[in-house]
Amino acid sequence: MTGWWRSNAIALGALVVLVPAAVVTMSWNEWAGLRQATEPISVASGESVRYADALVGPVAAEFTRLPQAPQDARVVTVTVPIDPGDPAIACSPFVLREVGGARREWAPRSDLGREWDSDRKTYCDDEATAPYEVELDYLVPEDASGPFTVEFGSAGSYPEFVSAVVTP
Repeated sequence: MTGWWRSNAIALGALVVLVPAAVVTMSWNEWAGLRQATEPISVASGESVRYADALVGPVAAEFTRLPQAPQDARVVTVTVPIDPGDPAIACSPFVLREVGGARREWAPRSDLGREWDSDRKTYCDDEATAPYEVELDYLVPEDASGPFTVEFGSAGSYPEFVSAVVTP
């Protein structure tokens, strides 16, 4: 080996390892986004479904008033009963979507002035062994009246996801 190769051997060895690792990482990040829930399991209003070894439903919704909700909007509170399986279900974030019209969608809100309750769950508890309810608040425009769907998935059950119809 000549002097230049010898003095840069460690750096060259690192390049041999790091360049392929970077290519694999970037490729994985691009392909991982394509693994999305694409097959809805439709659940009619008032019904339950077995999903990811859990019993989900019946999902319910109602219009509620919360202190920090703007005057030109409405709050839809959604309740999702879950009887966890073994292992307990871990969920993707819950989304509220209009069934018709513009098919707008909303994420849950925690800044609407609801009083803190340590027993209130706003996520799937992947350590739960007993039945529980997930309770979520969505801020929707005044013209959104429903029906809506509440949609969520579980990584172990992709590409399927739950799409439960609710009418406040």
